[in-house]
Amino acid sequence: MGKNLKLLYFSATDTTAKIVKEIAYGIGAPAKEYDITLPADRQKELSFHREDVVIIGVPVYAGRVPGFLTEYFTKVKGNQTKAVFIVVYGNRDYEDALLELKDTLEQNGFIGIAGGAFIGEHSYTTKLAAGRPDKEDLNSAREFGVKIKEILNKDNQDTIKKLIIKGNYPYKERKPQQPVAPETNDKCINCGICAMHCPMGAIDLSDFEVVDETKCIKCCRCIKRCPVNAKAIKQEAFIQFTQGLIDKFGATRREPELFL
Repeated sequence: MGKNLKLLYFSATDTTAKIVKEIAYGIGAPAKEYDITLPADRQKELSFHREDVVIIGVPVYAGRVPGFLTEYFTKVKGNQTKAVFIVVYGNRDYEDALLELKDTLEQNGFIGIAGGAFIGEHSYTTKLAAGRPDKEDLNSAREFGVKIKEILNKDNQDTIKKLIIKGNYPYKERKPQQPVAPETNDKCINCGICAMHCPMGAIDLSDFEVVDETKCIKCCRCIKRCPVNAKAIKQEAFIQFTQGLIDKFGATRREPELFL
């Protein structure tokens, strides 16, 4: 391939990471990983070169790239760097997120050669896309990587066609949301895993029951990682919203959409 493969991803519940790594496996080259899930890993500026190929993966939040990630991506620079844009959503819709990711990074010196929208188990509930990405999803991601490798093996900048993907501009409006945060029950053993793994640093490092709801993004990483099931979001509006998603989309199986 003659390129340096790099993986750049945010993956609070590991679904995005699985897809990005499987695409890399299909490409078949050693890869350097930049996991930007934790706050400390989003502090430094990153620069990529012409000989790099970067697979960039993010989750979808309400049809968009999470706002804090679009802000972070201003620190990520390319130099005619080939890029693969990946979004992962919880079985509802990815709407404008993939286009937004592409536009954001192409403005920073990247050249899109491929893009894909994959499905992962919804962070709010196991009743939406349960267990995904599953074997079929991972096979699709690996085969996608093989096709990307074929493009890269041509290794001619002039033959790369402009990447066209789904989405609309202006992007879907970001609507204000009522702040919510996980609550802690008496099962808590004060292990601190929730605070150490919070992507936004929203959980107090000395009192794990204290969660800054203005920072919480409802990624539910703390809930899924707690070894004793001591955390849950109990606000009624959140519960009703989640049930609405289950009612509308729980019986549907969305499939990956790929663009080359």
